Amino acid sequence: MGDHVAIVGYMGSGKTTVGRLLARRTRRDFVDLDHEVSRRAGRTIPEIFADWGEDRFRDLEHAALLSALDRPEPAVISCGGGAVVRLDNRAALRHTPTVFLTEPINVLYTRTRGPDRPLKGNTREDFAQRYAERLPLYREVSDVEVRAEGRGAAEVAEEVERWLMTR
Repeated sequence: MGDHVAIVGYMGSGKTTVGRLLARRTRRDFVDLDHEVSRRAGRTIPEIFADWGEDRFRDLEHAALLSALDRPEPAVISCGGGAVVRLDNRAALRHTPTVFLTEPINVLYTRTRGPDRPLKGNTREDFAQRYAERLPLYREVSDVEVRAEGRGAAEVAEEVERWLMTR
């Protein structure tokens, strides 16, 4: 596995935005797993969930993660919010520096009300419950937790870059 770094976190935490900036700053390729799944399947994430279900989406996501980790050139890999629910994904991330981006739950909830989020939950309670279930899994796979609270993506990417340089 190359000189990759993975970013995990709940939906709306800024994984894609921070990941793109981090990739640019560290001269790595950028891989967004949701984008890869959508590209490979030839349909949007909501279409995959509607047509094939979450289990099939998770299979596609796992294949995309393994492919990203197998790339010879260094990459920043933005993992989908639910990638950590699969044990084999957590195992695959074990030997990759992994950053957990955190934001307060109310910020995440507000950011994720769009139609492109199939697992956003109908209520704040559903959303918060799914977050609570995933929180220990994000912590299990991550080597560092970065709090984005009230900071811009560039500042967060800079903090992650500093952390990478100290590894």
